[in-house]
Amino acid sequence: MHVAAQIKMPTITLNKQDVLKQIGKSLSDEKLKDRISRLGTDLEEVTKGEITVEIFPNRPDLLSSEGFSRALASFIGTKKGLRTYSVKASDYIAKIDKKTSKVRPFAVAAVVKDVNLTDEAIESLMQVQEKLHSTHGRNRKKASIGVYDLDKIKFPITYTTKPQSFKFTPLETNKPITLKQILEIHPKGKDHAYLLDNFKEYPIWIDANNQVLSMPPIINSEETRVTEKTKNLFIDVTGTDKNTIEQALNIIVTSLAERNGKIYSVKIEKETFPNLKPKKIKINRDYINKILGLKLIDSQIKTLVSKMGMDYKKPNVFYPAYRADILTQIDIAEDIAIAYGYENFKEELPNVSTIAQEDTFEIFKNKVADILVGFGLLETNTYNLTNKKSQSKLMNTEINCVELENALNQDYNVMRAWLTPSLLKVLSENKHRELPQKIFEIGDVFTPEEKSRVCVLIADSKVDYTYVRQILDSLLSELNLKYTIKETEHPSFIPGRVARLSVKDKEVAYLGELHPKVLTNFELETPVAAFELNLSDLYNILS
Repeated sequence: MHVAAQIKMPTITLNKQDVLKQIGKSLSDEKLKDRISRLGTDLEEVTKGEITVEIFPNRPDLLSSEGFSRALASFIGTKKGLRTYSVKASDYIAKIDKKTSKVRPFAVAAVVKDVNLTDEAIESLMQVQEKLHSTHGRNRKKASIGVYDLDKIKFPITYTTKPQSFKFTPLETNKPITLKQILEIHPKGKDHAYLLDNFKEYPIWIDANNQVLSMPPIINSEETRVTEKTKNLFIDVTGTDKNTIEQALNIIVTSLAERNGKIYSVKIEKETFPNLKPKKIKINRDYINKILGLKLIDSQIKTLVSKMGMDYKKPNVFYPAYRADILTQIDIAEDIAIAYGYENFKEELPNVSTIAQEDTFEIFKNKVADILVGFGLLETNTYNLTNKKSQSKLMNTEINCVELENALNQDYNVMRAWLTPSLLKVLSENKHRELPQKIFEIGDVFTPEEKSRVCVLIADSKVDYTYVRQILDSLLSELNLKYTIKETEHPSFIPGRVARLSVKDKEVAYLGELHPKVLTNFELETPVAAFELNLSDLYNILS
């Protein structure tokens, strides 16, 4: 099951000699192991010919050999400071058909010429594309990348949609097949068909000669295949979040630029990509020192951020466009700590003596989770950050949410006020899985007071109010709680099939069958029953 907020740490394998060549310094295996481990990655092993390392999900720019070597070179001091990249102006134009807004609405692109596609470069390009898809791109949903032989493409090109009967020759085949057949019989199509569920037309990149480039986010065409003779590349990224696809494009093109590739712009509608201008964030030196327990002066901060591939001109830190993890100055503090060296921090004992014990509320929540797992439910874990649309409009209601003052994108612009929309999103991303689907989450909501709740969703063709009430009855029985249930109204639930549960006259839960309009909004075709129980209030009652 694809659980939306769980991201497995990707492991990359690098050619050791290629890395040493890129960093411009010969290091012993022991020195490599030490420096890589201190960089903020999880080193698995260094062998005679390879380096295997786990990359944390917040650093997708390290997923390529070039990106990893670039960071390591800064860290060890051979190529310190802020990297800048030149984007040459061009006449390459791409158009976006409005029809794509209902399928995959966003697209960006760039051209990189004079690339020396050595075996190591090709291997790195394939690896970073795959890893970006699975992590940063959320299994291609938020972002999918296409890489093509530029010399086989006639501009201008168009990003549009075509009916399921439309044909082209996908990679690894020798004849045209329909888009529907690609999803049914092609290995890549079968793996990712769920991303295009319920769409009558599918996205297509097509050039001025009506030659197909690709069918995002599934497969490229055979005609535009990259070979060992390719020197010039066209790269596109499509997806459902504009910020995510821009970051993915920046990571790819700057990696190729490290192989001496020359970057050219592509104009898409009224915008030009890629935008590789360094970004900046204001920092407070006193805050940084307080967080780290240090007494750094400005010149020391400049030296330390330089080791992390950045620059400091008081009060701003400038960082490269491929860094997707810099959101606030706490992220700069983390990089400064890495550059300073965690091994150099002095250990200090606190001046207070405490005896640790598990929080009683956590014990209570764990008991609830154990009971639900015993009922055969699968626990999920989603983000506290979400968007107002899913919390209100998609739920057929209006809820006041705590809004973020400086939200970076519209997918994560509020703190969630309830859990049910988050779990519906999990179900919507797992429609290709077999039924029944029984999931729950114990998490925090913000109303604006922060409280913990448990939410249970059951998706099945035969599920109803009685089924989900039996689960709630059993849970409260296991907790030895007496309660009352009365019929109520809620726009997210079917009238007459929704109730309010009270314990000691305190209303603590809604339960019922979700409204068909809500299911349609989340592109679900199967009935769903749910309950959401306020654990904070319930615990206070028990206490």
